[in-house]
Amino acid sequence: MKRFRYLLIAFCILLTNQTFSQNSNNIHSVAYNKGWFFSVGGGLQISGIKSEDFIRSNVSPAFTVNTGKWLTPGVALHVGYKGFYFHTISDNSRHYYNFFYGEALFNINELINGNKITKSRWNIVFHPGAGYFYNKFYERPNICANIGLINSVEISNQLELFIDISAIMGWDIYQGDEDILPSCVLGVTYFF
Repeated sequence: MKRFRYLLIAFCILLTNQTFSQNSNNIHSVAYNKGWFFSVGGGLQISGIKSEDFIRSNVSPAFTVNTGKWLTPGVALHVGYKGFYFHTISDNSRHYYNFFYGEALFNINELINGNKITKSRWNIVFHPGAGYFYNKFYERPNICANIGLINSVEISNQLELFIDISAIMGWDIYQGDEDILPSCVLGVTYFF
């Protein structure tokens, strides 16, 4: 147990040093005060991206909750939940599911224009990741990918509004082959 503590302390020191060295070359990173964050959002999702999937009866609500930390102005890690159910065009049932995932977030604005003195109030964030998907209708688990783009607008030092266009992708989520659950979620992020 003692070795684990020393290893954890060494890892934290290394991470802090790496983050500081990356930030010291970035002009506005000195004023960067966004670390931990919590976000919640709601929107719509459909089961598929084929033309026959785009019908009203195939639309269902989407709900997301995330928490994470910006390690640098351009890179963050977060964990989250997406749910509750989706419809398919093959039946009228609600396919209840839980999707727990982890992702890396890459602020495209920061990675491209990180040396600018003035910080943009609008950001584009690319977020790839993977997680545990459990379809209660099938009563079986699955490992799925999640990928998307977040557009966010800063409304204060601690709040951002965002729209997240993303998709859960996996094999045999609900129809026996490759499946995609795209969603569009509008929400708010709180920094603390």
